Amino acid sequence: MVRRLSERQQAVLFAAVLLTAIGGLYAMTQLLQPAPVQVRIVGSPTLDVRGEGWSIRYEPASTINNTAFGILSEASAQLGFPLTYATFQIPQGVFVTAINGSVNGEGGRYWQYWVNGVYGDVAADHKPLHDDDVVLWSFSASQDGM
Repeated sequence: MVRRLSERQQAVLFAAVLLTAIGGLYAMTQLLQPAPVQVRIVGSPTLDVRGEGWSIRYEPASTINNTAFGILSEASAQLGFPLTYATFQIPQGVFVTAINGSVNGEGGRYWQYWVNGVYGDVAADHKPLHDDDVVLWSFSASQDGM
């Protein structure tokens, strides 16, 4: 004869299974996070920022801000234009929400970036730069169907 678990035993078993599943999912999300970009000197990068009716160009001789976001943030500090972004933990990364007063969603346009003509496929703070890279931030209709 099979002995049935009491309601209390069932609840404890359910809680144990649930906590194990949550712990496993959390561990998996941590394993899937992108690795941070190692800081290194990048020579002669170019940053172009194109908003509606305005543009900014920044061409440092070199920088240690060697990501698509890092060079944008550096340019913001050096040239004095406002930059707004949100930082996310899962998945890790920054999401640029406004540059120089142009805010995501205005007129169906959003801030997006390209490196050497290739559309950004990861969060901008996870996109490493190399010598002579050209980074374009454009306030335009979404490329990913938003």
